[in-house]
Amino acid sequence: MIVIRRITDGIYAHLPIRVTEWGMAWPAFTMGLALNYQSDMFQTSPSFERLAAIASEGTWAILVLACCLLRIVALTVNGTFTGFGYSPHMRLAASLVGLFFWSRYCLGFLDAAIASGGSWSAPAIYSTAVLFEMINAYRSWLDVLRSRQGK
Repeated sequence: MIVIRRITDGIYAHLPIRVTEWGMAWPAFTMGLALNYQSDMFQTSPSFERLAAIASEGTWAILVLACCLLRIVALTVNGTFTGFGYSPHMRLAASLVGLFFWSRYCLGFLDAAIASGGSWSAPAIYSTAVLFEMINAYRSWLDVLRSRQGK
């Protein structure tokens, strides 16, 4: 019970500054599930052509679910266990993987919208995820620098 209380207190203490990181865990999780369970997703729209050229739905699912898991673990231990100094590094890694994932999605849909008549709504939404991951990576990087300085 003491450990659970410590974890919840640690999460709550950092939630205001980490809200975008927690928030990006949800679309990563749900997109991972969608890619995993809808194995023909890339065949449903020309907007997915560019993404399918890079990797299969299963590969994308593994990437985004791994990112989600890494992020949740990092955010859970962040500030909760002071002896573990690598949570900013884990958060940065999750943000960079998330940035790669969402930017590839956004660029794939943007390219499809420009070149082959794909939907313009997807780049509008996915660019928001890219922006949040850029913010997350920046904040995590600042925390990595602070951890190196011992602050």
